[in-house]
Amino acid sequence: MLTATFLVIWKLLLPLLLVVAVIDWLTASNDRRVRILRRTGLTQQQIATRLNLSVYRVRKALAQ
Repeated sequence: MLTATFLVIWKLLLPLLLVVAVIDWLTASNDRRVRILRRTGLTQQQIATRLNLSVYRVRKALAQ
């Protein structure tokens, strides 16, 4: 019974968590996106290309 309850809760919460994550990413500032992408291991050049920013702007965001 506990397993079935857990599965039902998981099936309801997982889509909700995905929606929250997408909304969070869409409303994040460029500075926050730069920091997130840097934590994932991307280089400054890769971040600049992905977010359509200059490398200088990426450096400024990381320096703050």
